Amino acid sequence: MSDGGPDGEGRDRPTARARYRYRSDDGMTDVDTSAPVSARAEAPDRRPGLIGLLAGCAAIVGVCTALQLMIGEPTLSPGELIAALGGEREASFVVKELRSPRIVAALVVGATLGCAGVLMQDSLRNPLADPSLLGVAQGASLAVAITTFYPALAPPVPRPILALVCGTAAGLLVVLVTGRLRDAVRLLLAGAVASSFFGTLTALVIFFAPSDRAGSVAGYQRFAIGSLSTMEWETVWRLALWSLPAIPLAFAAARVLNVLKIGDDVAANVGLDPGRARIVLMAIAMALVAPGYAFAGPIAFVALLAPHITRGALGSSDARPVLVGAAAVGATQMVAADGLGRLLLFPSEIPAGVWTIGIAGLPALYYVGRVRRSVSW
Repeated sequence: MSDGGPDGEGRDRPTARARYRYRSDDGMTDVDTSAPVSARAEAPDRRPGLIGLLAGCAAIVGVCTALQLMIGEPTLSPGELIAALGGEREASFVVKELRSPRIVAALVVGATLGCAGVLMQDSLRNPLADPSLLGVAQGASLAVAITTFYPALAPPVPRPILALVCGTAAGLLVVLVTGRLRDAVRLLLAGAVASSFFGTLTALVIFFAPSDRAGSVAGYQRFAIGSLSTMEWETVWRLALWSLPAIPLAFAAARVLNVLKIGDDVAANVGLDPGRARIVLMAIAMALVAPGYAFAGPIAFVALLAPHITRGALGSSDARPVLVGAAAVGATQMVAADGLGRLLLFPSEIPAGVWTIGIAGLPALYYVGRVRRSVSW
Protein backbone atom coordinates (compact mmCIF):
# COMPACT_ATOMS: atom_id res chain seq x y z
CA MET A 1 0.00 0.00 0.00
CA SER A 2 1.46 3.31 -1.02
CA ASP A 3 1.45 6.44 1.09
CA GLY A 4 -1.35 8.89 0.49
CA GLY A 5 -1.21 12.58 -0.19
CA PRO A 6 0.75 14.54 -2.74
CA ASP A 7 4.09 13.28 -1.49
CA GLY A 8 3.09 9.67 -1.40
CA GLU A 9 0.94 9.43 -4.51
CA GLY A 10 2.54 7.32 -7.17
CA ARG A 11 5.50 6.36 -4.97
CA ASP A 12 5.20 2.76 -6.14
CA ARG A 13 5.74 3.88 -9.76
CA PRO A 14 8.89 6.02 -9.85
CA THR A 15 9.34 8.03 -12.95
CA ALA A 16 12.31 9.75 -14.48
CA ARG A 17 12.20 13.11 -16.09
CA ALA A 18 14.53 14.49 -18.69
CA ARG A 19 14.51 17.17 -21.28
CA TYR A 20 15.70 16.84 -24.83
CA ARG A 21 15.35 19.69 -27.26
CA TYR A 22 16.32 19.73 -30.88
CA ARG A 23 16.07 23.16 -32.46
CA SER A 24 16.77 24.38 -35.94
CA ASP A 25 16.70 27.72 -37.70
CA ASP A 26 14.92 26.09 -40.63
CA GLY A 27 11.93 25.23 -38.46
CA MET A 28 12.79 21.58 -38.11
CA THR A 29 11.55 20.62 -34.71
CA ASP A 30 11.17 21.44 -31.05
CA VAL A 31 10.92 18.18 -29.14
CA ASP A 32 10.30 18.34 -25.40
CA THR A 33 10.47 15.05 -23.57
CA SER A 34 10.22 16.42 -20.05
CA ALA A 35 7.14 14.27 -19.43
CA PRO A 36 7.56 11.15 -17.29
CA VAL A 37 9.10 8.34 -19.31
CA SER A 38 6.68 5.87 -17.73
CA ALA A 39 3.83 7.56 -19.56
CA ARG A 40 3.42 7.56 -23.28
CA ALA A 41 3.03 11.12 -24.50
CA GLU A 42 0.78 11.78 -27.41
CA ALA A 43 2.93 12.77 -30.34
CA PRO A 44 1.72 14.47 -33.51
CA ASP A 45 0.86 12.12 -36.33
CA ARG A 46 3.85 12.23 -38.69
CA ARG A 47 2.43 9.80 -41.22
CA PRO A 48 1.20 12.44 -43.72
CA GLY A 49 4.60 14.10 -43.77
CA LEU A 50 6.38 10.77 -44.14
CA ILE A 51 4.05 9.68 -46.92
CA GLY A 52 4.66 12.96 -48.74
CA LEU A 53 8.42 12.60 -48.33
CA LEU A 54 8.35 9.02 -49.62
CA ALA A 55 6.15 10.05 -52.55
CA GLY A 56 8.55 12.85 -53.47
CA CYS A 57 11.53 10.51 -53.28
CA ALA A 58 9.71 7.92 -55.39
CA ALA A 59 8.94 10.54 -58.05
CA ILE A 60 12.57 11.69 -58.25
CA VAL A 61 13.84 8.10 -58.35
CA GLY A 62 11.31 7.25 -61.05
CA VAL A 63 12.37 10.13 -63.29
CA CYS A 64 16.08 9.45 -62.78
CA THR A 65 15.59 5.73 -63.42
CA ALA A 66 13.68 6.31 -66.64
CA LEU A 67 16.30 8.75 -67.94
CA GLN A 68 19.16 6.43 -67.02
CA LEU A 69 17.53 3.48 -68.75
CA MET A 70 16.73 5.44 -71.90
CA ILE A 71 19.79 7.65 -72.44
CA GLY A 72 23.07 6.14 -73.52
CA GLU A 73 24.40 4.17 -76.42
CA PRO A 74 21.89 3.39 -77.82
CA THR A 75 19.34 6.02 -76.75
CA LEU A 76 15.82 4.60 -76.52
CA SER A 77 12.37 6.12 -76.72
CA PRO A 78 9.84 5.26 -74.00
CA GLY A 79 8.22 2.70 -76.28
CA GLU A 80 11.57 1.15 -77.15
CA LEU A 81 12.48 1.03 -73.46
CA ILE A 82 9.30 -0.90 -72.65
CA ALA A 83 10.05 -3.31 -75.48
CA ALA A 84 13.63 -3.72 -74.27
CA LEU A 85 12.47 -4.46 -70.74
CA GLY A 86 10.24 -7.15 -72.22
CA GLY A 87 13.21 -8.67 -74.03
CA GLU A 88 11.89 -7.83 -77.49
CA ARG A 89 14.82 -5.72 -78.70
CA GLU A 90 18.56 -6.08 -79.08
CA ALA A 91 18.93 -3.28 -76.54
CA SER A 92 17.45 -5.56 -73.89
CA PHE A 93 20.93 -6.67 -72.81
CA VAL A 94 22.11 -3.07 -72.43
CA VAL A 95 19.08 -2.08 -70.38
CA LYS A 96 18.90 -5.15 -68.16
CA GLU A 97 22.54 -6.06 -67.71
CA LEU A 98 24.42 -2.75 -67.96
CA ARG A 99 22.10 0.06 -66.86
CA SER A 100 19.75 -1.60 -64.36
CA PRO A 101 22.37 -3.01 -61.94
CA ARG A 102 23.89 0.37 -61.15
CA ILE A 103 20.45 1.83 -60.40
CA VAL A 104 19.65 -0.96 -57.94
CA ALA A 105 23.13 -0.61 -56.41
CA ALA A 106 22.57 3.12 -55.95
CA LEU A 107 19.29 2.44 -54.14
CA VAL A 108 20.89 -0.10 -51.80
CA VAL A 109 23.99 1.99 -51.04
CA GLY A 110 21.97 5.17 -50.49
CA ALA A 111 19.41 3.49 -48.23
CA THR A 112 22.07 1.89 -46.03
CA LEU A 113 24.03 5.15 -45.76
CA GLY A 114 20.89 7.06 -44.76
CA CYS A 115 20.05 4.56 -42.01
CA ALA A 116 23.65 4.51 -40.79
CA GLY A 117 23.66 8.29 -40.52
CA VAL A 118 20.59 8.24 -38.26
CA LEU A 119 22.12 5.54 -36.06
CA MET A 120 25.38 7.42 -35.64
CA GLN A 121 23.88 10.88 -35.07
CA ASP A 122 21.16 9.80 -32.67
CA SER A 123 23.19 7.26 -30.67
CA LEU A 124 26.14 9.64 -30.27
CA ARG A 125 23.85 12.66 -29.88
CA ASN A 126 26.14 14.35 -32.39
CA PRO A 127 24.51 15.96 -35.46
CA LEU A 128 27.81 15.84 -37.38
CA ALA A 129 28.45 12.13 -36.91
CA ASP A 130 29.14 10.56 -40.30
CA PRO A 131 31.28 7.60 -41.41
CA SER A 132 33.31 9.77 -43.78
CA LEU A 133 34.01 12.35 -41.04
CA LEU A 134 35.12 9.87 -38.38
CA GLY A 135 37.79 7.95 -40.30
CA VAL A 136 35.57 4.94 -40.99
CA ALA A 137 35.53 5.45 -44.76
CA GLN A 138 39.30 5.93 -44.89
CA GLY A 139 39.87 2.80 -42.82
CA ALA A 140 37.71 0.78 -45.18
CA SER A 141 39.51 2.32 -48.19
CA LEU A 142 42.86 1.25 -46.76
CA ALA A 143 41.58 -2.33 -46.51
CA VAL A 144 40.43 -2.27 -50.13
CA ALA A 145 43.77 -0.81 -51.26
CA ILE A 146 45.68 -3.60 -49.52
CA THR A 147 43.49 -6.29 -51.07
CA THR A 148 43.88 -4.64 -54.49
CA PHE A 149 47.65 -4.13 -54.57
CA TYR A 150 48.87 -6.74 -52.09
CA PRO A 151 46.38 -9.61 -52.29
CA ALA A 152 48.92 -12.01 -50.78
CA LEU A 153 49.01 -9.92 -47.57
CA ALA A 154 45.25 -9.73 -47.21
CA PRO A 155 43.58 -12.34 -45.00
CA PRO A 156 41.42 -14.89 -46.82
CA VAL A 157 38.11 -13.24 -45.99
CA PRO A 158 35.56 -11.50 -48.23
CA ARG A 159 36.34 -7.87 -48.95
CA PRO A 160 33.20 -6.53 -47.23
CA ILE A 161 34.22 -8.22 -43.98
CA LEU A 162 37.74 -6.82 -44.23
CA ALA A 163 36.35 -3.36 -44.96
CA LEU A 164 33.98 -3.73 -42.00
CA VAL A 165 36.79 -4.70 -39.62
CA CYS A 166 39.16 -1.94 -40.75
CA GLY A 167 36.45 0.72 -40.83
CA THR A 168 35.24 -0.24 -37.36
CA ALA A 169 38.82 -0.25 -36.06
CA ALA A 170 39.31 3.27 -37.40
CA GLY A 171 36.13 4.46 -35.70
CA LEU A 172 37.12 2.81 -32.42
CA LEU A 173 40.52 4.50 -32.61
CA VAL A 174 38.82 7.88 -32.88
CA VAL A 175 36.62 7.09 -29.88
CA LEU A 176 39.59 5.92 -27.81
CA VAL A 177 41.53 9.08 -28.62
CA THR A 178 38.68 11.39 -27.67
CA GLY A 179 37.73 9.40 -24.58
CA ARG A 180 34.08 10.40 -25.01
CA LEU A 181 31.47 9.58 -27.62
CA ARG A 182 29.42 12.78 -27.29
CA ASP A 183 32.05 15.53 -27.50
CA ALA A 184 31.34 16.79 -31.02
CA VAL A 185 34.39 19.02 -31.39
CA ARG A 186 36.93 16.52 -30.07
CA LEU A 187 35.30 13.72 -32.05
CA LEU A 188 35.51 15.66 -35.32
CA LEU A 189 39.09 16.74 -34.72
CA ALA A 190 40.14 13.19 -33.93
CA GLY A 191 38.20 12.00 -36.99
CA ALA A 192 40.04 14.49 -39.19
CA VAL A 193 43.41 13.29 -37.87
CA ALA A 194 42.46 9.65 -38.32
CA SER A 195 41.19 10.33 -41.83
CA SER A 196 44.48 11.98 -42.79
CA PHE A 197 46.46 9.15 -41.19
CA PHE A 198 44.63 6.37 -43.02
CA GLY A 199 44.58 8.40 -46.22
CA THR A 200 48.35 8.73 -46.05
CA LEU A 201 48.75 5.00 -45.46
CA THR A 202 46.55 4.33 -48.47
CA ALA A 203 48.66 6.66 -50.62
CA LEU A 204 51.80 4.81 -49.50
CA VAL A 205 50.23 1.47 -50.39
CA ILE A 206 49.51 2.74 -53.89
CA PHE A 207 52.93 4.40 -54.24
CA PHE A 208 54.83 1.24 -53.36
CA ALA A 209 52.53 -1.07 -55.30
CA PRO A 210 54.35 -3.80 -57.27
CA SER A 211 54.92 -3.04 -60.93
CA ASP A 212 52.76 -5.96 -61.99
CA ARG A 213 49.81 -4.36 -60.15
CA ALA A 214 50.23 -0.93 -61.77
CA GLY A 215 47.23 -1.58 -63.96
CA SER A 216 45.05 -1.68 -60.86
CA VAL A 217 45.73 1.98 -60.03
CA ALA A 218 43.06 3.34 -62.39
CA GLY A 219 40.49 0.92 -61.01
CA TYR A 220 41.32 1.81 -57.44
CA GLN A 221 41.16 5.54 -58.20
CA ARG A 222 37.68 5.02 -59.62
CA PHE A 223 36.76 3.20 -56.43
CA ALA A 224 38.33 5.85 -54.17
CA ILE A 225 36.22 8.58 -55.76
CA GLY A 226 33.05 6.52 -55.42
CA SER A 227 31.67 5.04 -58.60
CA LEU A 228 28.90 2.65 -59.61
CA SER A 229 30.04 2.30 -63.21
CA THR A 230 31.35 -1.26 -62.83
CA MET A 231 28.29 -2.67 -61.10
CA GLU A 232 27.01 -6.02 -62.34
CA TRP A 233 24.15 -8.13 -61.06
CA GLU A 234 26.55 -10.45 -59.24
CA THR A 235 28.06 -7.48 -57.41
CA VAL A 236 24.62 -6.10 -56.60
CA TRP A 237 23.50 -9.40 -55.07
CA ARG A 238 26.63 -9.59 -52.96
CA LEU A 239 26.15 -5.98 -51.87
CA ALA A 240 22.54 -6.65 -50.91
CA LEU A 241 23.48 -9.89 -49.13
CA TRP A 242 25.99 -8.10 -46.90
CA SER A 243 24.11 -4.86 -46.20
CA LEU A 244 20.33 -5.33 -46.36
CA PRO A 245 20.04 -7.68 -43.33
CA ALA A 246 21.27 -4.82 -41.14
CA ILE A 247 18.38 -2.52 -42.13
CA PRO A 248 15.74 -4.41 -40.06
CA LEU A 249 18.16 -4.27 -37.13
CA ALA A 250 18.38 -0.49 -37.56
CA PHE A 251 14.59 -0.15 -37.60
CA ALA A 252 14.31 -2.38 -34.52
CA ALA A 253 16.71 -0.02 -32.71
CA ALA A 254 14.43 3.02 -33.12
CA ARG A 255 13.05 2.84 -29.59
CA VAL A 256 16.57 2.59 -28.13
CA LEU A 257 17.62 5.62 -30.16
CA ASN A 258 14.72 7.66 -28.81
CA VAL A 259 15.64 6.73 -25.23
CA LEU A 260 19.32 7.61 -25.75
CA LYS A 261 18.37 11.01 -27.12
CA ILE A 262 16.57 11.84 -23.88
CA GLY A 263 19.70 11.34 -21.81
CA ASP A 264 21.92 8.68 -20.28
CA ASP A 265 20.39 9.08 -16.81
CA VAL A 266 16.90 8.43 -18.11
CA ALA A 267 18.15 5.52 -20.21
CA ALA A 268 19.70 3.96 -17.12
CA ASN A 269 16.48 4.49 -15.15
CA VAL A 270 14.48 2.51 -17.70
CA GLY A 271 16.98 -0.35 -17.63
CA LEU A 272 19.14 0.52 -20.65
CA ASP A 273 22.93 0.49 -20.51
CA PRO A 274 23.86 3.56 -22.61
CA GLY A 275 27.46 2.51 -23.25
CA ARG A 276 26.56 -0.99 -24.36
CA ALA A 277 23.66 0.29 -26.43
CA ARG A 278 25.92 2.73 -28.30
CA ILE A 279 28.43 -0.01 -29.05
CA VAL A 280 25.68 -2.20 -30.53
CA LEU A 281 24.23 0.69 -32.54
CA MET A 282 27.64 1.67 -33.90
CA ALA A 283 28.23 -1.96 -34.88
CA ILE A 284 24.95 -1.96 -36.83
CA ALA A 285 25.93 1.31 -38.49
CA MET A 286 29.29 -0.14 -39.52
CA ALA A 287 27.57 -3.24 -40.88
CA LEU A 288 25.40 -0.94 -43.01
CA VAL A 289 28.15 1.22 -44.51
CA ALA A 290 31.08 -1.20 -44.89
CA PRO A 291 29.64 -3.25 -47.80
CA GLY A 292 28.76 -0.08 -49.71
CA TYR A 293 32.25 1.29 -49.16
CA ALA A 294 33.76 -2.03 -50.22
CA PHE A 295 31.87 -2.24 -53.51
CA ALA A 296 31.09 1.38 -54.46
CA GLY A 297 33.80 3.35 -52.69
CA PRO A 298 33.71 5.91 -49.86
CA ILE A 299 30.62 7.89 -50.84
CA ALA A 300 30.70 11.11 -48.82
CA PHE A 301 28.03 13.22 -47.12
CA VAL A 302 24.98 11.05 -47.91
CA ALA A 303 24.97 9.60 -44.39
CA LEU A 304 25.48 13.09 -42.94
CA LEU A 305 22.73 14.97 -44.76
CA ALA A 306 19.99 12.38 -45.34
CA PRO A 307 18.93 12.39 -41.64
CA HIS A 308 18.93 16.21 -41.49
CA ILE A 309 16.86 16.50 -44.66
CA THR A 310 14.41 13.96 -43.29
CA ARG A 311 14.06 15.67 -39.90
CA GLY A 312 13.48 18.97 -41.66
CA ALA A 313 10.81 17.49 -43.94
CA LEU A 314 9.01 15.68 -41.12
CA GLY A 315 9.42 18.33 -38.43
CA SER A 316 10.32 15.55 -36.04
CA SER A 317 13.36 13.77 -34.65
CA ASP A 318 11.48 10.58 -33.74
CA ALA A 319 13.84 7.82 -34.88
CA ARG A 320 11.07 5.60 -36.25
CA PRO A 321 9.89 7.79 -39.16
CA VAL A 322 13.33 9.39 -39.52
CA LEU A 323 14.95 6.01 -40.22
CA VAL A 324 12.42 5.25 -42.95
CA GLY A 325 12.65 8.70 -44.46
CA ALA A 326 16.46 8.82 -44.30
CA ALA A 327 16.68 5.50 -46.14
CA ALA A 328 14.47 6.92 -48.89
CA VAL A 329 16.32 10.25 -49.03
CA GLY A 330 19.72 8.53 -49.12
CA ALA A 331 18.60 6.24 -51.94
CA THR A 332 17.26 9.25 -53.84
CA GLN A 333 20.53 11.15 -53.38
CA MET A 334 22.55 8.24 -54.75
CA VAL A 335 20.29 7.61 -57.76
CA ALA A 336 20.26 11.33 -58.60
CA ALA A 337 24.04 11.63 -58.18
CA ASP A 338 24.71 8.59 -60.37
CA GLY A 339 22.25 9.84 -62.99
CA LEU A 340 23.85 13.29 -63.09
CA GLY A 341 27.30 11.78 -63.34
CA ARG A 342 26.35 9.54 -66.24
CA LEU A 343 24.04 11.80 -68.22
CA LEU A 344 24.93 15.46 -67.67
CA LEU A 345 28.17 15.39 -69.70
CA PHE A 346 27.37 12.29 -71.75
CA PRO A 347 29.29 10.52 -73.26
CA SER A 348 31.79 11.51 -70.54
CA GLU A 349 30.99 10.24 -67.05
CA ILE A 350 31.65 11.77 -63.65
CA PRO A 351 31.62 9.30 -60.71
CA ALA A 352 28.69 9.49 -58.33
CA GLY A 353 31.01 10.25 -55.41
CA VAL A 354 32.02 13.52 -57.04
CA TRP A 355 28.40 14.61 -57.27
CA THR A 356 27.59 13.72 -53.67
CA ILE A 357 30.49 15.92 -52.60
CA GLY A 358 29.63 18.70 -55.06
CA ILE A 359 25.93 18.74 -54.24
CA ALA A 360 26.16 18.09 -50.52
CA GLY A 361 29.46 19.79 -49.73
CA LEU A 362 28.08 23.29 -49.16
CA PRO A 363 25.12 22.11 -47.05
CA ALA A 364 27.56 20.01 -45.03
CA LEU A 365 29.72 23.08 -44.39
CA TYR A 366 26.57 24.94 -43.38
CA TYR A 367 25.73 22.33 -40.77
CA VAL A 368 29.31 22.20 -39.47
CA GLY A 369 29.48 25.99 -39.19
CA ARG A 370 26.14 26.37 -37.43
CA VAL A 371 25.96 23.20 -35.39
CA ARG A 372 26.15 24.99 -32.05
CA ARG A 373 23.29 27.32 -33.01
CA SER A 374 21.10 24.85 -34.85
CA VAL A 375 21.26 21.86 -32.54
CA SER A 376 21.23 21.55 -28.78
CA TRP A 377 21.54 18.00 -27.50
